[in-house]
Amino acid sequence: MKQLKIRNTRRWWNWEDVLLILLVAGVLYLPGLRRIALFDRDEPRFAQAAREMILSHNFIVPRFDGVLRPDKPPIIYWLMDVAYAVLGVNGMAARLPSVVFGSLTLLLVYGMAGKRFGRATGILSALMLSVCALFFIETRLATADSTMIFFTTLAMACAWSAWDQSQIPASGGAPRLRPRAQLLYDVDGGGILNETQPTQTGAVSLWTVLVFWFAIAAGILTKGVTPIFVLSTMITLSIATGSWPVPWRQWRQLGWGEKIFALPGTVWKSIAGGDWRWWRSLRPRLGVVILIGLVLPWFIAAWIQTNGKLIEEMLLQNLVARTTSGLQSHGEPPGFYLAVVWGTFWPWSVLLVPAAFHTVRRVRGKTAIVIDPTPYQFLLAWIVPAWIIFELIVTKMVQYVLPLFIPMMILCADTLVQSWHRLTDVLAAKWFAAARWVWMGVWIVLSAGLMIATWLFLAPHQERTFLLVVPTAAALVATGFAGAIAWNRPAWPYVTVLTFGLALLLADTLSLPAIKSLQISRQAGREMRQLAGRGFHLAAAGYIEPTLVFYSGGNIRLFSSPQQLLAKVPFLIRGAPSKKILPPYCVLVDRRVLKYLRAHQVILFRRDWFNGIKMAKGRPVRITLITNVNSFRHFRPSTRK
Repeated sequence: MKQLKIRNTRRWWNWEDVLLILLVAGVLYLPGLRRIALFDRDEPRFAQAAREMILSHNFIVPRFDGVLRPDKPPIIYWLMDVAYAVLGVNGMAARLPSVVFGSLTLLLVYGMAGKRFGRATGILSALMLSVCALFFIETRLATADSTMIFFTTLAMACAWSAWDQSQIPASGGAPRLRPRAQLLYDVDGGGILNETQPTQTGAVSLWTVLVFWFAIAAGILTKGVTPIFVLSTMITLSIATGSWPVPWRQWRQLGWGEKIFALPGTVWKSIAGGDWRWWRSLRPRLGVVILIGLVLPWFIAAWIQTNGKLIEEMLLQNLVARTTSGLQSHGEPPGFYLAVVWGTFWPWSVLLVPAAFHTVRRVRGKTAIVIDPTPYQFLLAWIVPAWIIFELIVTKMVQYVLPLFIPMMILCADTLVQSWHRLTDVLAAKWFAAARWVWMGVWIVLSAGLMIATWLFLAPHQERTFLLVVPTAAALVATGFAGAIAWNRPAWPYVTVLTFGLALLLADTLSLPAIKSLQISRQAGREMRQLAGRGFHLAAAGYIEPTLVFYSGGNIRLFSSPQQLLAKVPFLIRGAPSKKILPPYCVLVDRRVLKYLRAHQVILFRRDWFNGIKMAKGRPVRITLITNVNSFRHFRPSTRK
């Protein structure tokens, strides 16, 4: 009998999928970047630090308003500076790196999931992730998180390739079904005889190795946490696939007293008996050289320029303070991420419980069909150990576990696709069928909450703005009804992506840009920059938001109390004769500071005032722009008591 060996070279992916993902990313993430003012405190700090690098021509040491910023390494600032060079210094340019790397992350997810689970799972994973609540928000913010997620995901994709190669049997053993398998055809009989693995067993290309170590180095220089995700996954996989059951079986047979003394040795045997051989395929010696060559130069340069102060503060703040105390009032107990994931992973959090059951079944092999468990092992090892680590760290912020949303989304998409093909029954439970009404109710509550909050903050003085929020609220309701109608059918996730994506698009283009209450720092900063161009010094007291520093152009003195303001900024006092010429100051104050100045008979000249919302506190605020000299005719002294 003659046999003809044919290699199946047909690729599983196509360019249409890639273009669709990029189109969805562009439609979702680009609109409104310039029109929506920078939010909260992190965005303006990153944006202003990148601007000060350009102004100072110092691209080594980041500073915010002239003060060292040890919060993050330099890559995100460099990327923003590139965007500034192309688009100018503005909010859109500051946010553009996050949009670019968030879009690239979607392509990575498509590649990782599609290669192991098929094209349908790949495209579905990417589309679902694109509208995931927390991922969508972070991809549009001028922070380091989106960039860090990309480099972390890139490193994990390379590690996954190495893990896959290590699971290919060199000879014998049960072969696994893989996209690029070799098919043996019986020419005489006309049928498939066998399906075997590719001939290059255990080989990892040099490009994969180089990209792996480059991604880790870039992740370190972006936020520093990439090795936590990569190492925790690789260590867990090595131990879990080793001979750990043997020492623990022996340990269980001991008496209680012997167990205590034998526990350290049992743990060590479990670690030593792990499968560590697959680490060699990633060439750790070469990796150390790459890491030293890419990471060390910046640390040395920053150490020299600041006499070690920047590196010391960075290590103390990010390694010591964040792990042992609640930095910036963000200390939360263990279980915090498990509690908030139902909101941050929305709208796909309804799939978390079924996907967990589905994954455990696949890993344990408790199914009627033979399914390769190794992809599920990798994804589970990606999620569980890193999740535990971040739950134990005292300082907690919702975006810290965002890289874990990647494997979670792949598992959710795989659960859906296998359910459609009747390869799993976890979505056939009665409780999941009834969950459609909970789903619809949540969307209605979100829509009603948006309308009520908008009415309380904006009406009755901004009726037009209130009306621009109505389409977004209507789209949220439509998402709930459309999802309930298509519930647990193949159309459900796609309908949800379409309708929820429409709601997000309306929010970015209509609702948020129209809310003037969110623009007070931009409005005040614009006037302060004009006065700075006429020789005024800038200051702020009470209202010391970082957004004000960015929109005023920097070089602004911030004071937390009116006493500090009067100690540093010269003002004339009523009844106190003075002929000295005051240096002109433009000061932005809140109501508390303004009341204090008037009570102490300070002579001030009111320029303008702004009503809005203080984003850091989420409460209404009124700020007033004053000067200490009357240099222009349209300045008038304040007479209010």
